Amino acid sequence: MFKFFRRIRQNLLSEGKTATYFKYAIGEIILVVIGIVIALQIDNFNNGIQQRKIEQAYLLSLRSEFKTNLDKLNNSIASNQNYIQAVEHMLTFFDTDVRDTISEGAISEAIYSVFSGSPIYKPSMGVVTDIIRSGNLNVIQNETLRQKIASFESNLDFLKSQESAIGERHDIMQTHLNKTGSVRKVLLYKGMKLEHQSISDKLSNTEIFNSI
Repeated sequence: MFKFFRRIRQNLLSEGKTATYFKYAIGEIILVVIGIVIALQIDNFNNGIQQRKIEQAYLLSLRSEFKTNLDKLNNSIASNQNYIQAVEHMLTFFDTDVRDTISEGAISEAIYSVFSGSPIYKPSMGVVTDIIRSGNLNVIQNETLRQKIASFESNLDFLKSQESAIGERHDIMQTHLNKTGSVRKVLLYKGMKLEHQSISDKLSNTEIFNSI
């Protein structure tokens, strides 16, 4: 093709048709530019198709991951509500009139509900992390969704700081329980078989509620 165009230009020059030669050369340049533009458009179109395929795969994976995260969140909320109720119930034991009407077993049950563990939320992060670390966040066309994905991890950091603060207070209460009450008695009332007896088995856990 290029040899054919070169031969035409050479013929025009040899025949002294300079003006025609320049017109032809300009036309040839324009033709090449048009070809480049068309090629770029085709390439961009193909890239666009590939980008949409990647986006579609990410969106499907995100939907699956966040369905799982939503289930985890709902379970965590339910557990947290039960935990709050257990704490509120235990707080009533600081009232002498209430505490004197409750059995040691009921107190042990309440203590176990509070100290056996506090609910936490640990969502799956695989797809979100992959999108961000791979640099493919811009593949997501929806701007609002992009912003939510970008800020999701930082929002979790705030949640973790709250959980950490609650954990510190939980540890303070646990220390108070260990010093003033009997964890062994709680475990015994929960049916756990302990191999050896201890002097703390005779302690009453009502005593831990004498100190605010």
